[in-house]
Amino acid sequence: MKPKVMAAILSAIVPGVGQFYNRHWIKGGAFLAAVFGLSSAIHPDELLEGRGVAVTMVILLLLTAVAIWSVVDAYQCARSS
Repeated sequence: MKPKVMAAILSAIVPGVGQFYNRHWIKGGAFLAAVFGLSSAIHPDELLEGRGVAVTMVILLLLTAVAIWSVVDAYQCARSS
């Protein structure tokens, strides 16, 4: 499998792992931290009570954007062969 495709697949599974595959350690750590930080900001108790729906939607939008950015970055920064 080509390195670009492998990096993109790894980042699609867990954002940041494709960057680690490309040996971009700081970028990979930043993507992982962003995903874990945003994920921890979602509070299921507030959703069950009807509060925080708008905030949760914004967080999910940000998570999606970070995940897509991670895949695109991993693909573009991988060496081709």
